Amino acid sequence: MTAAMPRKLRVAVVGGGPGGLFFARLLARRAPWHEIAVFEQNHAGATYGFGVTLAGPAQDRLRTADPEAVDRLAAAMVFSDEQMINLDGERILLRYGAKSGAIARLELLQILEDLCREHGIVVAHERRITSPSDLLDFDLVVGADGANSVVRGLMAEQLGLRTRTLGNRFAWYGVAKALNPNGLSFKHQDGGRFIGHYYAYTDAMSTFVAECDEATWESTLAHLPDAERRKRIERIFEEELEGAPLVENKSVWRQFQALTTTRWHAGNAVLLGDALRVAHFSIGSGTRLAMDDALALCQALEACEDNVAAALERYVATRKPTRDLFTAATVRSFDWYEDIESAMRLGVVAFTRDFLTRTGRVDDNRLRDYVPDFYREHIAPLQGSLNREERP
Repeated sequence: MTAAMPRKLRVAVVGGGPGGLFFARLLARRAPWHEIAVFEQNHAGATYGFGVTLAGPAQDRLRTADPEAVDRLAAAMVFSDEQMINLDGERILLRYGAKSGAIARLELLQILEDLCREHGIVVAHERRITSPSDLLDFDLVVGADGANSVVRGLMAEQLGLRTRTLGNRFAWYGVAKALNPNGLSFKHQDGGRFIGHYYAYTDAMSTFVAECDEATWESTLAHLPDAERRKRIERIFEEELEGAPLVENKSVWRQFQALTTTRWHAGNAVLLGDALRVAHFSIGSGTRLAMDDALALCQALEACEDNVAAALERYVATRKPTRDLFTAATVRSFDWYEDIESAMRLGVVAFTRDFLTRTGRVDDNRLRDYVPDFYREHIAPLQGSLNREERP
């Protein structure tokens, strides 16, 4: 008997970010007979933002699918298991039970592009999809084009797009210095509340996300041009920045748009990563989620022998429960930041505990493994006191 010929698909991946590139790479490794095209609207070498993170457990999970890719990424990462929490000058150093890696976003994309090229996939840069007719010749369309997804926009009505605009304002900056340890600083200053999120992603660069609540924006920053806002943040976080200036790269102050869709696919088009549900920076898992989505979609295609309709249903069935849990945690996280005025009334220990448990995914018992030193020094004694009080 003659073996059946494998099903050949023409696949369009819209978006040359981590999720789109990783999906293209995984699919090409498994099924090299497919025709895979990756379209990226920006020119080669362009990236907006600075460093991104990829947690250790995520790397371990992705490594089982593509050890070469993850090992190459890991070789370019800066790893840390520490984070300094600073509340108005009171500090607690957290040491986590697992390390996270950070990498320059541009280097991440270059490595993934190189890995795709090894399988014959060359990213078509400066190619913007503008209408459904651009994608008619493809059997599968993967919308991996981020928070401002064109693919999602072309079928927003079918997908049930939902948007919530948060009140806090934020801007992404860089710092030409490795700020160690990573940190989160919460400060009452200039009549308002300011937050600095920062982490090193090379030996010479860090990401610095500045944030303030809505009341602070209106009273302190709204009337200033962006250059003056940057100077204000440099002054407020002078100690954390160690006197270094902030570096700009489209560092515009804005409100976060929490975008989600009620459906994940329409026809032969499917979404992943931020195009599907935008990850909030307070969770810091956008890269990981996009790559996990890519893996789940590729596995669904394999399980369904490249039957696109069946694979898209399987992708939703297998991936949505995890994504739903993460989305709920994300909402609880950004709601905590939206009400930062209340949290900042606490003492530094209670505040840190509140921060660590804000998503509902970590309780006091999980803190034992998540931040063992903090648990031993601050949580265990409290639990011991409660246990003694409950004894007859």
